Amino acid sequence: MLLLKQNQKVRYRKRLFAILILILISSEANLILAFPLVRSPLPHERVLLGNEIFLEDFPSVLKNKRLGLVINHTSSLPDGTLLVRALLDKGITIKAIFSPEHGFSGKEEAGSNIKDGQLENIQIYSLFGKTKKPTPNQMQEIDALVYDIQDIGTRFYTYITTLKYILEASSESNKPVYVLDRPNPVGGEVIEGPILKPQFESFIGPCPIPVRYGLTVGELALMMKGEGWVPNDVDLHVIPLRNWKRTCFWEDTGLRWIQTSPNIPTPQTAILYPGIGLLGGIILNQGLGTCNPFLQFGAPWLKPEAIIQDLHGGKDYGLSLESLTYIPRSLPGKTLHPSYENKICHGIRIHITQEQKVLSIRFTLALLNAIKKFHPEHLRPVSRPLKLMFGNDSLTQFLKGEKTYENLLTEMEKDEIWFRKFRQKYLLYD
Repeated sequence: MLLLKQNQKVRYRKRLFAILILILISSEANLILAFPLVRSPLPHERVLLGNEIFLEDFPSVLKNKRLGLVINHTSSLPDGTLLVRALLDKGITIKAIFSPEHGFSGKEEAGSNIKDGQLENIQIYSLFGKTKKPTPNQMQEIDALVYDIQDIGTRFYTYITTLKYILEASSESNKPVYVLDRPNPVGGEVIEGPILKPQFESFIGPCPIPVRYGLTVGELALMMKGEGWVPNDVDLHVIPLRNWKRTCFWEDTGLRWIQTSPNIPTPQTAILYPGIGLLGGIILNQGLGTCNPFLQFGAPWLKPEAIIQDLHGGKDYGLSLESLTYIPRSLPGKTLHPSYENKICHGIRIHITQEQKVLSIRFTLALLNAIKKFHPEHLRPVSRPLKLMFGNDSLTQFLKGEKTYENLLTEMEKDEIWFRKFRQKYLLYD
């Protein structure tokens, strides 16, 4: 009898233990569902932004000076505090704010004229409206300019054009400009695309650099000055990052992502944008009018399966491709009238599997080569915009059958090799 009772106790304890294990597993499963797995802690320290260093060691020459801030919604500290608020809390006088394309809020659609505004008692001057550069009268109100805007490392993304105009305005008014450096979210190693030719310089192409140029905004400012693309007498001060490496992509920085404009919602979008952004020049929907801008593309006439097979599923470019059907819609504040609005599009969704391997421009050129093979009757390039984005007329010549695919890639590679050597003297980071 004693032995039976002991056996019953053992069985009871085993059952109790099993129940506890089930409860624990169930609890952990619920926790996993509620809180998705995140990237493991970084093996190095978090990247410190230029604005953090600027506030920590505020230049004594700027005390009691009137500052003009060139900022937008991305101009914040890692804890979310806006730079303008942090400076005001330190007792710094902010006399004016200058905002780029998409406005101070970053919510305006691409290409929209932005009106002037006000933040509390501070005047906000739009640099994407009546004027794109601070006027002499506006510059008289301030003693120095401070630039702190997150860009995405692509030549035809207009924030760097605003940077160039800011440097020009600073030189013309004999006022110093402080560029608070920020990470290049697509890394500092990959260089891709042709160098812009002078005849194609525009607001979406301000400098003779490749499409994906592999520099931080501070390094690019130094290059603009050093090469005479802006007056070389500009009093430029770059406040560098700490802990950033050229191999870093955004997820390696330890910083939260703030979408840089309405259609760049994620760091992955920024990686693909240099290539997929070119598709607008051939009347192909680039995912605009959907929740995945620049991460998918399509058209009513596209045969996605044939193209996916021709591109080997994207694996040569660190990508995975899948076919889909979707309908682009008008999305006020993002894209009012996307290509093929309200029409059924057959397309391809792009997933990044190896971000270090992604060459978005080469992928896009291979894609265009496939479209040329399967849909030659639909390949109608809009020449001028495509030339301005690509930086020369080589892509247009290829699409028209005036240049081979191999020659297109060879020319581009020569530019990339040359620029990699050329940029060395302006690099601030390993």
